[in-house]
Amino acid sequence: MIAFRIPRRNRSRPPNPRGIVLIIVMVVVVMISLAGFGFVASMSNANKVVHLRGEQLQMEHAILSAEEFLKLYLSRPPSTSESTSASIAAGEEQWMRGIVVADEGVPHGRVRFTVMAPRYHESSSSTSSTWRYGLQRESGRLDLRTVLEWESRFAGAGQNALLALPGMTTSIADAILDWMDADRIPRPAGAEDDYYATLNPPYAPRNGIPDSLEELLLIKGVTRSLLFGDDTNQNHHLDLDETSLSSTPEFENREVDGEQFSPWAELLTIFGGERNQTRQGEVRIDLNQPNLSQLHSELVRSFDLQLANYVILCRQYIPNAGSGPSADLASLKVNFASPSRYLFRSPLDVLQSLVSIPVAKGAPRVIGSPVPVERKQLDVFLAKFCDRVTISNRPILRGQINLNLAPPEVLRAIPGFDKGLVDQIVAARSSTSKRELSNPDHSHDEHPCWLLTEGLVSLMKMKELFPYLTVGGDVYRGQIIAFSETSRLSQRVEMVLDASRRPVRRLFWKDLQILGRGYPWDVLDTPGGVSTTQPYGAFDATPAGN
Repeated sequence: MIAFRIPRRNRSRPPNPRGIVLIIVMVVVVMISLAGFGFVASMSNANKVVHLRGEQLQMEHAILSAEEFLKLYLSRPPSTSESTSASIAAGEEQWMRGIVVADEGVPHGRVRFTVMAPRYHESSSSTSSTWRYGLQRESGRLDLRTVLEWESRFAGAGQNALLALPGMTTSIADAILDWMDADRIPRPAGAEDDYYATLNPPYAPRNGIPDSLEELLLIKGVTRSLLFGDDTNQNHHLDLDETSLSSTPEFENREVDGEQFSPWAELLTIFGGERNQTRQGEVRIDLNQPNLSQLHSELVRSFDLQLANYVILCRQYIPNAGSGPSADLASLKVNFASPSRYLFRSPLDVLQSLVSIPVAKGAPRVIGSPVPVERKQLDVFLAKFCDRVTISNRPILRGQINLNLAPPEVLRAIPGFDKGLVDQIVAARSSTSKRELSNPDHSHDEHPCWLLTEGLVSLMKMKELFPYLTVGGDVYRGQIIAFSETSRLSQRVEMVLDASRRPVRRLFWKDLQILGRGYPWDVLDTPGGVSTTQPYGAFDATPAGN
């Protein structure tokens, strides 16, 4: 009998469940780890954002602190030690550069601010701009309000003033005047409602003074290149990446009348004003006030009896050009009952003049001015007289142009100025510092009549120019840059402050954050500061200006 062996069925062993669990655990651990790392990275980024936002808030408050500081700075009492532009600039660098606002008590943990303004270097052929610390007086610019006033008083005067600007054309000048004047009648080459209604979208001209210089871009013919030039980051300086010529037609030649092109935003303003007060903040004597007795008393207190008597005689008997016989004006008895028949057109009417006083019998009595004519004595007299007297009772004077600060393009816009006189003024201003070192008592900062005392113009010409000129100004412009030593984060604004009234108030604010920091670290920080080792352009890649 044959026996068959039945083979056993091959049964496979069940898999080890512990291996699968290990793989699952590893996957879960990796996922949890990744989630943890993601959470940590997210929290780290959030922490950085919070700290950066905190620094941004610090700098925003630093900007506001800088504004309040500047308001106090402009409100300070006049200092006799700050008599020259050089001493003022030195003081401004001390108080305007790298000022600490927030100090965390750790190395490099401070927030600072610096105040910057342009500095113009003059030569006989060009005007270039660099930087200085502090504020810039708006009186060094051409006020559009004044341009419109000149045009209303003397037909063509406003247009001629605008045509003095580089790159200006008759059509653009007329369009600017049409934008500002109250009527709706276009000038020969200008534009009014009928032109702007055809644009897409249509709009109407303001028929008033623009709210900002940027509004000029809405005017027919005004381009961004004419208004701001190649200074794309608006730091009053052409950086290396801005020196390439623009492709627009108006920039095919960068020189106008032998001078480098200056954008209109550097030459124009819609602000400006000056307190009708002395340098010490006292009320000036109004030579045209109706009360002659009071005028006489005020003049005696500030000057002497001879000058006081002569001014009253001018008001009563009308001064004439010329020189008359000397008279003992101190012993002359003034009759205040005699009515006033003359209003001073300029304080200079008392210079080289005479009055004819009628008498009962015989020829009129002629009395000459007691003001000295010798140059040195005249300069001393005018420094005091022009500061203490006025011909206007307005508390704020508008539109006068600072003879010492205005660039040549603005000087040529003043009625009565020509290129020859402007060139002489520029040459005289460039040597002012040398003259002040040799003669500290003589300064162009005293009065605009140095044109007369230095022989640049005649007395008749000086009387013509005097109403347009000043050596002061109480409205200021500057850029405030706040920056952090920790992150090198920065923030920049431009503002205009009006110190012609008390308290000082802000007239204009422009956020320049999107344009970057604008200035090298070694310019912003104090000498040897922790930020000065950073190269120019570092951290400037982001819109925040880092």
